[in-house]
Amino acid sequence: MRLTAKKPRILTTAAIALLASTLTVGVASADSSAPARSTASRTSAGASHVPSSLTSLIESVRGSKRGCVVMTGLTEQFIEGTVTGAGPDPTKPQIGQHGVYSMRVYNAAGEVIGEQRDGTTDVYAQAPNGHFLVHGVEDFKLNDGSIHAEGNYDLTSTLAHEWQVVPAVGTSGRYKGKRGYEFFYDVTNPFLFKLAFVLCG
Repeated sequence: MRLTAKKPRILTTAAIALLASTLTVGVASADSSAPARSTASRTSAGASHVPSSLTSLIESVRGSKRGCVVMTGLTEQFIEGTVTGAGPDPTKPQIGQHGVYSMRVYNAAGEVIGEQRDGTTDVYAQAPNGHFLVHGVEDFKLNDGSIHAEGNYDLTSTLAHEWQVVPAVGTSGRYKGKRGYEFFYDVTNPFLFKLAFVLCG
């Protein structure tokens, strides 16, 4: 659900924390063996099978003849963002909350390799267990091509520092036509995420 009644505003420190809580994409990681979770209630946003961990996915494509690209050790840093639909307590997500944000992407050596501009997050439901669910869309413009990532994930688990995973597809450069997943992990929401991609095709 996207809100149109309220105009986006520049984030205060508290609102930045709220926006961070709805971030879709993240950064790649120290503990790649940790399980990743994805909520795939929207059929338009996900694949039927989600890998249980980054490590298991890398192992499954090792030696593949399908031209797989595996990128780990990446990080994302917050640049700017806006949010609408926030409740009275900006530290707590609200159904209908909509965020727009931009992130800078670094490789393991700390070099800038691209950006993600105008990514969106929408808090669309609350699960029976109380967890808030998000639909996120991101477009990464990297030095050697572009990647589109879109899917649903568990915001509450993200904030609890659990790996998340959403489907991703290459749209240009060396990634064009390849499909796979984006893995992300909240280090310091919203300022720092771990990020990884595995794309094949």
